[in-house]
Amino acid sequence: MAFIITILKLIVILGVVTVIHEFGHFLFSKIFKIGVNEFSIGFGPKLFQKEYRGTKYSLRCIPLGGYCAIEGEDGDTSKSNSFANKNVFQKVIVLVMGATFNAILAIIIFMAIAFSFPSYTTKITSFQENSVLEKAGLKVGDEIYSINGKKVNIREELLSQSFATDQDDVEIEYIRDGQMYKVTVEDANTDIGYIGATFKIDEEGNSSNVIDMIASGGASVKGDLKAGDKILSINGISTQNASDVVNLVRQNANKEISMEIERDGNKETKTLTPSSKRMFNLGIRSTEQVKTTFKLAVYSSYNNVKTIIGSYVDLFRGKVGIQDMSGIVGIGEVVSKTSGILDFLNLMGIISLAVGVANLMPFPPLDGGKVVIVIGEAIAKKKLSQKAEAIISYVGFSVLILLTIVVTYNDILRIF
Repeated sequence: MAFIITILKLIVILGVVTVIHEFGHFLFSKIFKIGVNEFSIGFGPKLFQKEYRGTKYSLRCIPLGGYCAIEGEDGDTSKSNSFANKNVFQKVIVLVMGATFNAILAIIIFMAIAFSFPSYTTKITSFQENSVLEKAGLKVGDEIYSINGKKVNIREELLSQSFATDQDDVEIEYIRDGQMYKVTVEDANTDIGYIGATFKIDEEGNSSNVIDMIASGGASVKGDLKAGDKILSINGISTQNASDVVNLVRQNANKEISMEIERDGNKETKTLTPSSKRMFNLGIRSTEQVKTTFKLAVYSSYNNVKTIIGSYVDLFRGKVGIQDMSGIVGIGEVVSKTSGILDFLNLMGIISLAVGVANLMPFPPLDGGKVVIVIGEAIAKKKLSQKAEAIISYVGFSVLILLTIVVTYNDILRIF
């Protein structure tokens, strides 16, 4: 039953995200008077179809997204309403509107979720033990204004790993009694051990020492750890919860550790080496809780969008490799972990934005690749031949299929 529910959740997410994407292409094709031969929800044999003003609207039996068949998108036609006969501006707008609508859906979801919970400002209400911020002289009641000159507005930004630089120290501006102060916080950035694992929450809401999910390509995978493993000890030191595990792992960056686990009722010993990860941590335990305003909801949504786009930037900069990517199997695993409508909607928002950004990559046959071809044709003042365009698309599609196979294989190794 759990597997069936996961499949249904996955179908809903992929269906909504894809239909919204295709609707963006459809709407702006209509606005620019470009012919749309068919707008379909689903694939395969049709269950229902109705034609209205030259467009067939279809409902098909395989509910995995849909498509928008635009007149002349894949080649020249003699019709005046062909995509091929429109100007560069109109073509580019139609192509990018799929990703734009994915982003709009994500932002709406993020905003709605933000209004469902209280928000947390940057005003400090308590510190962690041995807080570097407290050592620098800050007190409860101080409000963090900026980090390294960058304005911060909500608690999530105080946790952002975008501040994790090669420099150990950071510059903090803060407000106390209406006055602005500036201080250098030492050792805000440190190198820690990292194995790429998240932990299950127990019935009392505490993070346990049982692995919930593990990241592709990390030390957990290399050490043959699996979801469901209970970590009993590290280097002979007993662990009772996730905090114990994390603290011991952090102390052993690039050092081999011995980990005793319990799997399916049997005890096993695993040997692995935590990777070194640069971490930004000011040592704040909690900040002021307030009612969510529109402004704070915008900040929260912007922070989510920035984080997701940042992951793609890291991919191009080489900080993230193929082994860190997840395919449909990995997405399915995450979907299976969702509990509650807000958790489910948040995942839908994340996937919608990720799909939108991915589609803008300058790589055929993605929308971004088509944009490059359209702009290239305009600059060269010569249309690419249908044969050349087909070859480029086939090569690009083949590479995407190969990438999908590799990522799916990594997901299967990691999960099973």
